[in-house]
Amino acid sequence: MNYITDREIDKLQGDMGAALAAQPRVKILIRDNGTGAPWEGGINGYFFRIQRGAVVELPKSIAQLIQLSEQVEIMGERKVRAYKGNRGRKMSGGDA
Repeated sequence: MNYITDREIDKLQGDMGAALAAQPRVKILIRDNGTGAPWEGGINGYFFRIQRGAVVELPKSIAQLIQLSEQVEIMGERKVRAYKGNRGRKMSGGDA
């Protein structure tokens, strides 16, 4: 197995920083999920903590990452909703 070296990691981070700086910036509004927690994520060593519920301007790839993660979160909430509280469903056999 080949492992990545610290020098290679530093180069990836530098390359990603330059790529992010060169991208067009877009404005987005990150949905407030009711927890008060910021959105957190990263790309190749560049990590972001971004306030929810406010319009922010970001590199396009970060905005796309946020939009995709929001879609996954919403889809997950919809799938789990039927099993919460008094509306639980009985699971049997191959039902999933």
